[in-house]
Amino acid sequence: MSLPKHQPTGSTSSMYSSHPPSLSSEYINIAPSPSKSQEKGQMFSEEGNGHGRPSITYLPPPFPPPSYDPTVVARQSFLRRHRRFMKIMAYFIIIILVTFALAVPVFLWRGRWAEERKGSDDLRLHLAIWIFASWCFFMLSNLFINLLPYVFKIYARLFNPGWIKYWRVFRFMRFATTMLGGVLGMYCSFVYIIHNDKALFKKGPKKPDSKSMDWDDILKNLAINANKKLKKPSEGEWNKIVNDILTMAVVWAVLFFFEQTAMLFVSIHYHYRADGIRIDESKRRRNALLTLYEASISLYAPFQEEFRSEDAIIRNGKGAGKSKFLSKFSSSNPKVIVDHALEDQRSSAAMAKRIWMSLVPEGRDILTAQDVIEVLGAHRRAEAEEAFANLDKNENGDINLNEMVLIVLETGRTRRVVSQGMTDINRAINVLDWMFRALITMAVVIFGIVRYIPSLAKMKDAAGFAALGLTWGLGRSLYEFINGVIFIFFKHAYDVGDRVEVYNMAATISVAVTVKRVSLLFTVFRRVDNGKDLQIGNDRLALKRLENVSRSGANREEVTVVVDFNTTFTDIQNLKFEIQRFLTSRENKRDYQPDCDVRVGSIYEMNKLELKVKFTHKSNWSNEELRAARSSKFMCALVAAIRRLSTPKPGSIQPAPVRRDEFEERSEQAAFRDLTLIPVTSDELAQDSNVATGAEIGTWIGQASTGLRRRTDQTNGGVYFST
Repeated sequence: MSLPKHQPTGSTSSMYSSHPPSLSSEYINIAPSPSKSQEKGQMFSEEGNGHGRPSITYLPPPFPPPSYDPTVVARQSFLRRHRRFMKIMAYFIIIILVTFALAVPVFLWRGRWAEERKGSDDLRLHLAIWIFASWCFFMLSNLFINLLPYVFKIYARLFNPGWIKYWRVFRFMRFATTMLGGVLGMYCSFVYIIHNDKALFKKGPKKPDSKSMDWDDILKNLAINANKKLKKPSEGEWNKIVNDILTMAVVWAVLFFFEQTAMLFVSIHYHYRADGIRIDESKRRRNALLTLYEASISLYAPFQEEFRSEDAIIRNGKGAGKSKFLSKFSSSNPKVIVDHALEDQRSSAAMAKRIWMSLVPEGRDILTAQDVIEVLGAHRRAEAEEAFANLDKNENGDINLNEMVLIVLETGRTRRVVSQGMTDINRAINVLDWMFRALITMAVVIFGIVRYIPSLAKMKDAAGFAALGLTWGLGRSLYEFINGVIFIFFKHAYDVGDRVEVYNMAATISVAVTVKRVSLLFTVFRRVDNGKDLQIGNDRLALKRLENVSRSGANREEVTVVVDFNTTFTDIQNLKFEIQRFLTSRENKRDYQPDCDVRVGSIYEMNKLELKVKFTHKSNWSNEELRAARSSKFMCALVAAIRRLSTPKPGSIQPAPVRRDEFEERSEQAAFRDLTLIPVTSDELAQDSNVATGAEIGTWIGQASTGLRRRTDQTNGGVYFST
C-alpha cells in the first residue's frame, strides 16, 4: 500500500527547485521575517515557524541572474564533463611528440650510415638509438603502471569485489615503478647497443685537422682524451664508466622501489590499525543519516513551514546572513547536504532535529525502530532496522532528541578527527620517506665518488673522525628521530582526538589531555583542566605511562561515602536499592548501565563505615563535559537518596527528617533538574569559529521535544512512500 507524500503548501517546492543550484546559491538571503506588508510577493510569508522562534525568510533568486553568461557557463560545463578525457589526450600527445622528436635523428643518421659506410662503428647513431630506447622504456613503464589500476579493477570485479579498494596502491607506486623500469631499460639498452659492441672502439679517430672529420670522430676523440687522463687507460674506457654509473643508478632505483614499498606498507598498516574501525563506524552512521534524511525531506519538503529554520541552518551553517558555507550547500543532492552538514556543528544539530522531529509521531518524545519502519515502509524493514541500530549506540531501543543530536555531533566530530589524524600521519610518513630517499641517494653517490676518485680513499681516516664528530653533535637529534619513529608507528599509543591520561612512571597523579597534533618528534596535547596546549617530545612520552581513555570501553566510577558506624545493613541495602532505581529509570538508562555495587570498604577504628559505591557509565570519558555532567548527576542523586533515607554521618545523632512546604519542594526539584542536565556537546573545541557550544545548541533544540509526524493510516500506523 502506498500513500501520497506530504506536499509543501503553496508553490514553495516548485519555485525552490526551478532554478539551477549553482546560480541561485549566491542569491539566497536568510534573515528574520519582516512585516506582512513587506512580505508581499515573497516566499514563506508566515511570521512563525511552528516552534515559537522567529521565522526565516527565503528570497527567491532572479532568473536568470544579472551576471549570467551562457557562453561562460557552457564552456565551464564542457570542461567539467571532459576534464579526464582532455588529460588523457594531453598525456598521449606529449608522448607522441617526444617519441617523434627522438626518432627523427635515428632515421636520418641511419640512412646516411647505410649510404656512406659499411661498418657498424657509427657512435653517433648508437647514442641516438640508446637515447630513443631509454625513452621508450620510461614511457612503457609509465603507461603500464597507469593502466594497471584499471585492469586490476576489472579483475577484482570478476573474481573478488573486496579487492577493488587496493587499486590505489598502484597509483602510489607510479613514480617508483616508472623509475625502476626506465633505469633498468636504460642500463640494458646501453649494454646491448654500445657497451658490448667492440667495433665502436677498434677504429681510432682521425686527426683534428682532417677536413673529413665528422661528429662521430669528434665523439671518439673526446672519449679517448678522457681515457688518457685516467691512470689506468685499459680499465678506464668511457663506456665502462657510463656502465658503472648506470649500474649505480639501477641499484638506486631498486632501493628506491623497495623503500616506497616499505612506506606503503607502513601507511596502510598504520591507517588500517588506527582508523579502520572508526572509518567503518562513521560510514555506517553516515549512511543511516542519509537514509533518514531522505525520508525526512520526503515527508516534509525543504523549506516547508515546519522546518524552515532547520533547513536554513543545514544549508547555511548559521541560519542568518551570508556565510562561507553557503556555497557548499548549493546542491540539492541529499548526499552532498548530509556530508557538508556533518562538517559543521550547527548544521549537524539542525539536521538531527529535523530528522528526529519528522520521524517521531505527534505527542511522542522518543524515536523507535518501529517509527523508522513505518516511514520507510515494510518492504524496507531490514534497511530501517539497520539504520536505527547504527544510531542507537547504547542499545536502549529508543532515541530521544538530545541523544539524536549527540550522535550526529559525534559522527561529524569523528569524521573531522579521522581526517586531521590522517593528515598528520601522512605528513610524518612523508618526512620519513624523504629522509630515507636522502639516505639512499647519499649512500649511492658517496660510493661512486670514492670509487672513481682514488684520492678520497686516502682520506678515510679523516672522514671517520668527521663522522664521529657529527655523531657526537647530532646524536641527540638522531636519538629523538629514531625514538619518534618507533613510538608513532610501532607503539602507537594514541590517535588524534583521543583523550589520554599521562602519568610519570612512579606517579599516581595524572594530567588529562586530548591529542591535538601528532608529529615524528613531538605531540601537541590540549589539557582538559585549563584548555592550554602542551607539547611533549615523543622520546619523553616513551618513558611515561599512558592510559588511553578513548580506546577503553565503558568506564567505571567509584564514590566513597563515610557513614556512622551504627548504620544498619538494612539501610545500606536500601541505599543500594535507591541507587539502582535511579540508574534503571527511563530518563537515566541512556547515561548509566543498570548494574551498581555498594560495599563496605573499611571500618577504621570502629567509629565509622566507609562505603564504596561503584557504577558504570554508558560510554567512556573521552568527552570531559559529558563525563563531568553524568558524574555530577549521579552525585546529586546519591545525596538525595542519603537525605531521603536519613543516613547519619559519623558520630552524629540521628537527624530529624527535613520538612519542606510545596514551594520549597518545587524549587528543590527544579534545582535538581538544572544540576543534572546533560549537555548535548562538548565545549572543548569552542575556540574554532565554526563550532557551536553546548549551551548554544542546547538552548534552541530543547524548545521542541516531541515529534511532528501525523499518522494518516490508523491500520498500519505509518506513512509509506516508495523510493
